[in-house]
Amino acid sequence: MKKLLVIAVAGLSCLSARGQGRYRQMDVNAGGAYGFGLGDFSRLQDIYSFSLWYSYWMNDTSTVDIGVSYLQSRYTVNVIQSGLPNTTDHPSWNMYSGVVGVRYQPQWDFLLDFGFGAGVGYEVWNINAKKFKNRSGQGMIYYLLADVEYPIRPWISVGAYAQPYYLPLGERLEKTVTINPDGTTYLTYDTLRDSFILDAGIWLKIRIF
Repeated sequence: MKKLLVIAVAGLSCLSARGQGRYRQMDVNAGGAYGFGLGDFSRLQDIYSFSLWYSYWMNDTSTVDIGVSYLQSRYTVNVIQSGLPNTTDHPSWNMYSGVVGVRYQPQWDFLLDFGFGAGVGYEVWNINAKKFKNRSGQGMIYYLLADVEYPIRPWISVGAYAQPYYLPLGERLEKTVTINPDGTTYLTYDTLRDSFILDAGIWLKIRIF
């Protein structure tokens, strides 16, 4: 019985040792991801995002996260021009965002650490096209986060993550542009109400304090 008690105490010590020192620790994460659009954003193609995060450990299992990111993508627009065959244009839809959120990472003695988070922020987007005028806008952004982390050293880790975004834009994407003989254009649109982007990628974390 005494041996079992000693083993149990040692096991608890191992579990806590992995998280010791996290309180007030500060980390910087840099990540890159590839994604795809869902809902009204299903027309987006080739979605790439790059993120930078600052994390402050409030205790041994939870962080406050502040992040900035850049996302680039494109979509297809049908071009109808008088006297010419129909073609397509591929405008870019790019986004800059800043978010704040919380993340929970349970303590356990395992090869990998798993984390879960959520947050809110604000984004600014712009459209660059050849066949019609460029546009821009902004709005709220909400996200969830699930990640897995492998600690290489106490001060550096690598990981992978999946991050769905929800953007209640209330905006639109060009669907067809008609170019008249006098050069004037007529546009039709798809309305965006509930737009989602799902990113999945890898990141590198470095402890700075």
